[in-house]
Amino acid sequence: SGLTRLSESTGTHDAVFNRSLTRYIDTWSDIYTPPQVRVHNADGSLVRVVTENKVPIHADFDLPKPEFLQIANREGFVMEALMVKPPGFDPSKRYPVYQHVYGGPHIQRVRNAWGHETLYWQLLAQRGIIVWVLDNKTASGKGAVSTWPVYQRFGELELRDFEDGLDWLTSQPFVDSNRVGIEGWSYGGFMVSYALTHSQRFAMGIAGGAVTDWRNYDTIYTERYMLTPQNNPEGYQKSSPRFAAADLAGGLLLVHGTMDENVHMQNTLQFALELQRAGKRFEMMLYPQSRHRLGGLDLNRHRHVTMLDFVIKHLKPEPAVLTS
Repeated sequence: SGLTRLSESTGTHDAVFNRSLTRYIDTWSDIYTPPQVRVHNADGSLVRVVTENKVPIHADFDLPKPEFLQIANREGFVMEALMVKPPGFDPSKRYPVYQHVYGGPHIQRVRNAWGHETLYWQLLAQRGIIVWVLDNKTASGKGAVSTWPVYQRFGELELRDFEDGLDWLTSQPFVDSNRVGIEGWSYGGFMVSYALTHSQRFAMGIAGGAVTDWRNYDTIYTERYMLTPQNNPEGYQKSSPRFAAADLAGGLLLVHGTMDENVHMQNTLQFALELQRAGKRFEMMLYPQSRHRLGGLDLNRHRHVTMLDFVIKHLKPEPAVLTS
C-alpha cells in the first residue's frame, strides 16, 4: 500500500536510476511504438527526451492495431490474449488462425510492448490470417501459485488452456476452426510438438528449437519442475512428444540450428526418427552454424519466409483487403 505510480504512459517501462536515486532513464514502448528513451526526475517529471524514435507505423502503413482480450479457462482463471485481425476485416467472412505460443513457466507473450515479432504478425494479417496469442495460466506471471500446477507434468495443462482459448476463439463467427495453425520456439516449440501429438485441433504447426524429450534438457531448469528422471519416469514419458510421434495430427515443420547450445539438436533428430518410424510425413529446415537464436538478419529472414510459405500452404488464406 502507499505506492505512487511514476510512469504515465500505458505500455512497458524499464527504469534505471542513478546512484543518488534522484533521476532515472526510462525506456518505454507499447505494441504500436518502438522503444523511446527519456530522462525523468525521481518524482516522474520529465527532464528531457533522449530518443523519441517516432515511427508512425500504423498510420503510414494502415496496419491494424492488435486487440487485447481476457479469456477465462475452464477453472475461471483469467488468461491474457492478443488478436491481430487482417486489414479490411470482414466479420461475415471466416478466417484461418495462426497461434503463436510459448507457454513455459512465468513467461508471458501477451505484453503491451514492442517486440521483434510484431511486424511478422502484421505480415500474416496482410495475408488474410488472424493472429492469436494467449498466455496459459502457468505462463501468466500472475504469481507462483499460478505456475506450480505444472509440477512433474509439462504440456498437459498448458495445452488444455490453449484449447480453452480456442473454444472461445472458434465460437466467433469469423473464425474457421478447421484452419488453425500453431507456432513456437524453444518451450514454444515443445508446446507445438506436444499439441500436434496430443490434440486434433491444429491443421499445422511449426516447432522451432523444440525440446522433444525432457531428459535431453538441462537439469537446473527441468528438475526444478520435473524432479529427476529416476524420481518421475512417468512424468518424463508423458511430457515428451518424442514418445507420442505416432499420434501426430496436422502438418509439421521442424526448425533447428545445428549448433544449438540451449536446446540441443538431438531433440529434433530423435523426434524426426520416431516420426519416420511411425510413417508420419513432416518437413524440416536446419540452419548450419546457428545456435538457439539463429542470428543474422539473412537467416532470420530465411526462417520467416520458410514459415510463411508453410503457413500459406496449410491454412490457405485469402489475401486481406488493403485500404491504402
